[in-house]
Amino acid sequence: MSKAKHARAQINNSLTDLSGILGAAVTGGSSLSGYNTIGFSNNYSLVTLNRIILTYFYAGNGLFQTAVQLPIQDALAKGIKIESGELAPEEIDQIIDWFESHNVFAALENFWTWVRVYGGGALIINTDQDPEAPLNYKRLKNSPIEFYDVDRWQLSVSGSEMNSIMEYDDMTNSDEFYLNGQKIDRSRVIIGQGKRAPSYIRRILRGWGMSELERMIRDIQLYLKTGDVLFEILDESKLDIYHIEGFAQKLLTAGGTQSIANRVKEANKIKNYTNGLILDKNEEFEQKQLSFGGLADTMRENRIGVASALRMPMTKLFGISASGFSTGESDTDNYNEMVSSEIQAKMRPAIRQCIELACANLWGYVPSFRFTFPPLKTVPALDQEQIKASMTTRLMALVSAGLVPGKKVGDELAAADAISAELAAAFVDNPLPAQPGQEGAPDGGGIEVYRAEKEAKKNMSLLGWMKQKDVKG
Repeated sequence: MSKAKHARAQINNSLTDLSGILGAAVTGGSSLSGYNTIGFSNNYSLVTLNRIILTYFYAGNGLFQTAVQLPIQDALAKGIKIESGELAPEEIDQIIDWFESHNVFAALENFWTWVRVYGGGALIINTDQDPEAPLNYKRLKNSPIEFYDVDRWQLSVSGSEMNSIMEYDDMTNSDEFYLNGQKIDRSRVIIGQGKRAPSYIRRILRGWGMSELERMIRDIQLYLKTGDVLFEILDESKLDIYHIEGFAQKLLTAGGTQSIANRVKEANKIKNYTNGLILDKNEEFEQKQLSFGGLADTMRENRIGVASALRMPMTKLFGISASGFSTGESDTDNYNEMVSSEIQAKMRPAIRQCIELACANLWGYVPSFRFTFPPLKTVPALDQEQIKASMTTRLMALVSAGLVPGKKVGDELAAADAISAELAAAFVDNPLPAQPGQEGAPDGGGIEVYRAEKEAKKNMSLLGWMKQKDVKG
């Protein structure tokens, strides 16, 4: 082959290769049935494993702090309600007082904050017993108890335990932990795990869960990027442009740069305090302003994306009031369902163990009990009063009819906060009226006579019944 033909062949081959490369690069090979877009949009480096980024992002970003802590605060804001057949009401009050005196709810809030930030955390139980030995509940009566909240990175395990963890992929099942070099028995560690990860990456997380930032990272980055762009636009929203004759040549002369800087500086001074500007005949001044159109819509869509990822309404996350025909009640109901299912339900084991510790510390034993969370939805004050008034009317009607003892009604009204405890104590059990067929009953004719009269009264006219009873009207 001649040199000319060989050169043309090389050119043709190169053009063919270049065309194929450019075609793939420009068109992207888009296909609705392909998964390239999904593949490229995934994050293959879990932010849950990056302690430094999570730490400083939580410390410096108010939105992330709100997303993490607000559901926890709402879940614990109204406390808990304890019921037990073995405990008197005043003893249940003692447990609530114990929670307050030991700052348990604050420890639970901080503990679960680290669970949501880092994907895992723990509540350490500190007593006067040997920390390396199993916790003995029978020896807890009147002994000092403290709670320490830690995140997953503060806990470690021994080398032998790590071999087992590598096999079973779950460090949370370890029999012992180390905190700052101190060995701690598993019975003294209340474990909390974040959102459960798929098995493929669970091994990487060593059995811990995922950070809340993991599922919102794409939406939060869109939100932050839009904010950065808006900040830059604000800096450049008003731009002054000076047209100076011979500008380029003056920059090349000695002292030219300084003289131009002084010229613009003095022009700006005059413009600032006199609202006027003096220029040479051959100089021009131009001012450009950037448009903010569409940015508000973009920010709103980004907020919606962040709120959707967190299952939190914008009214709670951003403090934006409901607009249009919406009252925000449905948003609040959805948010309450999220708090109930994702926060309260997962915190129940930790709260139950804290109640058991309280009972052991107060009385030396743990009675049977159950606890619930008060309703998250707050009923307006006017509606509450209407409910109490309706309840009082119904119960007092039962008392008047002699169907319910008065003392029982007083206790029910006091429990519903419809009356005070002092007023409830004034209720007495009035004797129930004698029923038909009993001694002292009206007509004294027994139940059969009573039923016959009732049926006759129903079947005859009022006038006929009055004549039969010899009633004069």
